[in-house]
Amino acid sequence: MENKKEKLERIKDKDTVKLIEESYITVIAGPCAIESWEQLDAIAKVVKDLGLSFIRGGAYKPRTSPYSFQGLGEKGLKYLKEINVKYGLKTVTEVTNTENVDIIADNVDVLQIGTRNMSNFELLKKVGRVANERNKKVLLKRGWASSIKEWLLAVEYITLRGNTEVVLCERGIRTFETDTRFTLDLSAVPVIKKLSKLPIIVDPSHAVGQSDLVIPMSR
Repeated sequence: MENKKEKLERIKDKDTVKLIEESYITVIAGPCAIESWEQLDAIAKVVKDLGLSFIRGGAYKPRTSPYSFQGLGEKGLKYLKEINVKYGLKTVTEVTNTENVDIIADNVDVLQIGTRNMSNFELLKKVGRVANERNKKVLLKRGWASSIKEWLLAVEYITLRGNTEVVLCERGIRTFETDTRFTLDLSAVPVIKKLSKLPIIVDPSHAVGQSDLVIPMSR
């Protein structure tokens, strides 16, 4: 059996198709959860007017509280498809379980795996297979209590199913700090670049949880 070092070396040698371009800053913007067509359409217009290429929106939303809004489901996917047609924006949404992988892949451009599911290995396997079959990119967020090596090994569950078009997203980890929602681990960016050829983006909004801190953390 391969040890962790050997697996990480295989990741390091992979060439991936980039979701991001090195010549300019790529911004993926949009609502955490899609609440209505009017909401998503208004945001999409702003995103388009700003000259951006990607919009994200949660059709299915895993929540800590079972009483919180869980998303519009298939209706939200339909809205994302319509936004793609209307504005030409590439769409990103979260895959939450193995049962909705196929329908999500039918409606969006990028399959996102959120922090709660980074270690959901059966989901990673299916996303890797479906994304490969349908030529979709995968956005893999770091688990909020996961090490960098665990994060990179999670990538292997996807790439071993044939899909190497994976983009990593640092979104903050849980520490003892209480003034922000999570602690944004910016040191992960150069470490990932050192250990692999995978593109990586940063999500400051989920990390800090405060709108006034997003721009300072993006600089």
